Parts: sequence; structure tokens; C-alpha cells
Amino acid sequence: MNWINISVSIGLALFAVTFALENMMPVHLSFLGFKSEEVPLFLPVVITFLLGFSGGLLALSFSRRKHKKEINYLRKENALLHQEVENLRNIPLQDDL
Repeated sequence: MNWINISVSIGLALFAVTFALENMMPVHLSFLGFKSEEVPLFLPVVITFLLGFSGGLLALSFSRRKHKKEINYLRKENALLHQEVENLRNIPLQDDL
């Protein structure tokens, strides 16, 4: 599994470097009255990707936190139910004779 992670990381790094080198043409950016100087095309693309990635991580962290709380609750409930089953097993049987 470690070799897979390394090879995927190297592949993504090579893709990023190739993408940056192939998209060096200058562009002007403007947004809500803000105008930039000339920047290489890959720069706004990479910044947009990183902003989207960060937003996704933030959304997943909230979801993970919710699931972690639920898992802890279910573990506590499971421990109580196991204790109840153990207590019921230890009750002596009474004959109706």
C-alpha cells in the first residue's frame, strides 16, 4: 500500500509541474472591480483548486466530528447492553417445581 501512495504522489507532482510549465502564458484577472497585473495562467487555476480542496476538507471535518460523536455514544450504549446481558446470564435459575 505504501508503494501505491508514493507512486500516486509522484504522478500527481509530475502532473502539477507539467501543467504549470505548459500554462505560463500571462493573463489579466478582474473580480468585482479588482484588477490584477499579469499572472501566469496556472496560478489562478492552482489557487482555485487549493481553495476548493480546503473547503472540502472543512466540510468533511464537520461531518467526521458528527460521526465521531455518534460512534462514542453507540460504544457507550453497547457497553451498557453487554453489561446487562452479562447480568442476566448470572441470575440463578429457579425451578417451578
